[in-house]
Amino acid sequence: MNFTQLTYEIQNRIARITLNRPEQRNALTSVLISELRQALRDADSEPDVRVVMLQSTGKAFCAGLDLSELGKISEMSALENLADSEQLALLFRQMYTHRKLVISKVQGIAVAGGCGLATAADIIVADVSNAKFCYTETRIGFVPAIVSALILRKSRNAGVREMLLRANMISATEALRLGLINYAVPSNELDAATEKIAEEICTGTSPASIELTKRLLWSVETMSGDDALNFAVSMNALSRTTEDLKKGVGAFLNKEKISW
Repeated sequence: MNFTQLTYEIQNRIARITLNRPEQRNALTSVLISELRQALRDADSEPDVRVVMLQSTGKAFCAGLDLSELGKISEMSALENLADSEQLALLFRQMYTHRKLVISKVQGIAVAGGCGLATAADIIVADVSNAKFCYTETRIGFVPAIVSALILRKSRNAGVREMLLRANMISATEALRLGLINYAVPSNELDAATEKIAEEICTGTSPASIELTKRLLWSVETMSGDDALNFAVSMNALSRTTEDLKKGVGAFLNKEKISW
């Protein structure tokens, strides 16, 4: 696919998806959402890819829905709005359940749907000085519905609930305190810190284990205790049949360094 609003490249087993609408603060359009979904599918099907890195050009990570798209919403029918909303939900779900580990590198503001895009990743690394996070939906009569369905899975912190209701902008430091992101680093260390994490995942973890663990985490969060334990048992048994386990156990028993 020829991407028009993002760039996609694979380097050192990392699929780099870069939002490329800096003049529009990388705001989401139907085209960009479609391209993001395709890029994620491409990364999923590429056997050499171990990590997906989501990043942006310019000063903003993503300013949410593009104004041109936002203006159409009130004129759309209920069914059209439903179909449009489903595409964004599918994008977030695709990130959250992706077989490969997904890292967001957030260098600037991430607002509304852009905040959801950033925080749907498995690991979020943010610029402590310039990254800002905000769900602005309640300020314009929207509901942060899709993002809340995912973000509340990742954090039960009362501060996240307040953020969704108040639509208040928070810093990377506050986002870290709330458990919304994983790391807040100085501006001049953002690239190096993100690359280091991606490299460690590529070389130090089993791709089969990453895939199965992500499936486990997605599934057990809504199960009862007994159902979650039974599902975990089945996943444990499944992991024992993988070639990665045979390789890992063999290397451990032979006191050899494992190379993934």
